[in-house]
Amino acid sequence: MRRILSVYSITVLVPIAAVVALLVTRGAGGPANPATGHTSDGVGGPLFQLFIAASVVIAAAALGGTVARRLGQPAVVGELLAGFALGPSLLGALAPGVQHALFPASVLPQLDLLAQLGVVFFMFLVGAEMPSGLLRKSSRAGLVIGHASIAIPFLIGVAMALWLHGRYPSAGASLTAYLLFIGLSFAITALPVLARILAERRMLHSPLGVTGMAAAGIGDATAWSLLVAVIAIVRGTSLTSALLAVVYVTAFVLVMMAVVRPLLARTVRWAERRPSYRDAVSAGLICLILVSALATDRMGVHTIFGAFMAGAVMPRESPLFREIAGKIQGVTVWVMLPLFFATVGLRTELSTLVGWGAWLTCLAIVAVAVVAKVGSATVTALALGGHTRREALALGAMMNCRGLTELIVLNLGVQLGVLSPALFAMFVCMAVVTTAMTGPLLRWITPPPPPTAKDERAPLSPAKEDLHAPLLS
Repeated sequence: MRRILSVYSITVLVPIAAVVALLVTRGAGGPANPATGHTSDGVGGPLFQLFIAASVVIAAAALGGTVARRLGQPAVVGELLAGFALGPSLLGALAPGVQHALFPASVLPQLDLLAQLGVVFFMFLVGAEMPSGLLRKSSRAGLVIGHASIAIPFLIGVAMALWLHGRYPSAGASLTAYLLFIGLSFAITALPVLARILAERRMLHSPLGVTGMAAAGIGDATAWSLLVAVIAIVRGTSLTSALLAVVYVTAFVLVMMAVVRPLLARTVRWAERRPSYRDAVSAGLICLILVSALATDRMGVHTIFGAFMAGAVMPRESPLFREIAGKIQGVTVWVMLPLFFATVGLRTELSTLVGWGAWLTCLAIVAVAVVAKVGSATVTALALGGHTRREALALGAMMNCRGLTELIVLNLGVQLGVLSPALFAMFVCMAVVTTAMTGPLLRWITPPPPPTAKDERAPLSPAKEDLHAPLLS
């Protein structure tokens, strides 16, 4: 033991003491920046600030998600509120020095880049988890309810945008783009969050839950298609350029479905029989996500649509793909999406809502959004027949869930110059309220059905439509 201590002291402790002495006598971390007082690459540098900010955000999101689950809410509500609490509306108002120290201006662009990368991978997972089999087998009721819950709120949103434009004009977008974007913001339904809520309520495999999921899936796919057209109009310098962008995206979708999808299925099956090539194929799938996102961005649309299509063409029954998706899901959910919530919270400034008029406008947006979604789906379900009033109202409550999908669309609105800071804050409030009320509304309207064999399986199978269950918790 004495020899071990002697050798350890000479080979480990003495070098450490020498390094500490050199640091004390000669300094470390490079020359200080006179403007900030921080060293260029040591403690207090950009990387240090990024790690501190990311650590605070991830911890706050985990805490917020845990509290939300305890309160019977989806985790996305707590994570968003945690990001909101770290922003200027709460932490910035109570302790501005602490808020600026945690999130200095120099670190915000880096957080935003990581957040956008997280959104790209999230949209890939959404595309991979889109229940295509359910959509193909959906009843006519699901199809009609899904389209009605998009068309009617879209019309109401466009009409309300005409009223909002005089009070909260866009930062540079045309009136047409403004109207379409606001209309789309009213029409969104978040399929992923809804799936998790129904799974927790043991309604995912019930007839009502299947109809609701089918309607939400059809509505989700329709909304993303509309978003392509809206972004093309916003980014296009003319009607010709916008139409050209839509043509490019249509060709891209056809190539992905007709060429890339079968090629991917064969490649993945081939790699599963040859374990030595699994890593190379996995890297190729990651590259496909990024290249697809880049392709649609260059077409004049946005990266999220390319990532969504990359997920939609994946062979979701493949064990290799499920393994890759699980790894992407872990990093996306625990690291990147909390950063996205933080960037949304940092952009949300309730101080821009000045006076009772602004708060009444916010309340009107929330009320119109709820009535438009719940009312359109409920009335359509009753008109079709085959549903009781409670079931029709439950379908309306399902379609009212907006969740993370709405936040992605709103964030795009800020980036494209469509939404002013005040209007962005109002719509974020609407997204939080409509998502938070979905679970309580369903509990009030319909009692949970008795558990079935499908509902009792744990964890939910990642092979088919339940792949997203951990993601959406």
